[in-house]
Amino acid sequence: MSFEKNLLERIASYIPGYAGYKQKEIRRETDALVRRHVASLLSSAASQLVLGPSEARAVAANPDARYLWDTARALLDKVTQKIDKAPHGYAGFFDLAKVDESVLEQVYQHDLALVEEAKKVADQVAVLKSQPPGSQQWADALRQLLAQLQSLDAKIDERSKILKAISEPPPATWEPPREEKKGGLFDKLFRRGKS
Repeated sequence: MSFEKNLLERIASYIPGYAGYKQKEIRRETDALVRRHVASLLSSAASQLVLGPSEARAVAANPDARYLWDTARALLDKVTQKIDKAPHGYAGFFDLAKVDESVLEQVYQHDLALVEEAKKVADQVAVLKSQPPGSQQWADALRQLLAQLQSLDAKIDERSKILKAISEPPPATWEPPREEKKGGLFDKLFRRGKS
């Protein structure tokens, strides 16, 4: 219980008002709060990814730098849209009266990882802004930003899978047919095996 409380406190330090998913009535609000916070961090980072005229010329003169720049901006936009426009919860998870504690802990850990990953993206944008556009350091910072964005994109997909798995019952398991014993019903009906 204290571990879960610690997780909740850490998430709440990033997202004021975060109350967790224990109470059925506030699960959807909590989910929306997490997604809005992450989308806000990413939107703020995207607003910093602008180039002045001379910087744009320096980037345009280097095809590799231009490709990295365009790719990073497009991926940042994609990830922002993915978390912002995600379905507003999965009915099964949000409608359950009670959710298993270990499952809740997994969701809390993932929420924390998602927020921290979004913060890393914002921090990496700040590092990128401190480098001269078109330079090798700038290109390296862009590559690092791309890696952070890909990691965040994977975490968003993973979060969707976790919430969806909670809402869906586990698939039925297949059991092999049992072997019939000699002298089974079929044999008794036709008097096989008895001579």
